[in-house]
Amino acid sequence: MKTLADLQNTAFLAIGPSRIAALSLLSLARAEDASKGKDVFKMSVKRLDVARDMLRKDLPDLLKEQEHSFPGDLEAQRDACLAALEPAFSMARDLEAGRNPSLSQIENFDDHCLYVLEPTVSTFVADMTKNLLETHAQRMKARDAEMIQAINNAESVGRNIQLIAFNASVEAARIGEMGRGFAVIATEIRQLSGKTQTLLDDISDLLRSA
Repeated sequence: MKTLADLQNTAFLAIGPSRIAALSLLSLARAEDASKGKDVFKMSVKRLDVARDMLRKDLPDLLKEQEHSFPGDLEAQRDACLAALEPAFSMARDLEAGRNPSLSQIENFDDHCLYVLEPTVSTFVADMTKNLLETHAQRMKARDAEMIQAINNAESVGRNIQLIAFNASVEAARIGEMGRGFAVIATEIRQLSGKTQTLLDDISDLLRSA
């Protein structure tokens, strides 16, 4: 995982579909013959498994890898999402075992999907996205500032090299024929330093305008 923005995208794609998966199970529970929806059932359970794995283990591991942690309220929301998924797994187990849910069970699961699971997951995904993308932006800004500072330091070194090369040329000219070879080298160093300075200026301007 390269950045927090990449992490956000991965987590969103893993957790978000759990809402649709739960509603698909609800539709199967209402059907007279749920066995006709085997493919839908398998896909729904797979989506729920992926979401639970992301919430329970993968997301904490990825956050640790990125040296980032959620604030307490967002961690509480993550736990709430895990709890909200459990009734969906319970419904999946009943359907897989061929147990037809009662009308009251279906109504309770319907209410759970509408009033608990959907808003809990949606709120977490939205707040998670906000947290990760804002932190990502802050890190990029800090990185750019560090790069500009490094370039400024390099520019200072470049100017010092130019000054040293210039002084060396003056000294070589002062001692005459004996310093001719040294003067050529000093001139080449000064020219190279000047080109480096120009390149650093261009890079610095690009970063400042970004």
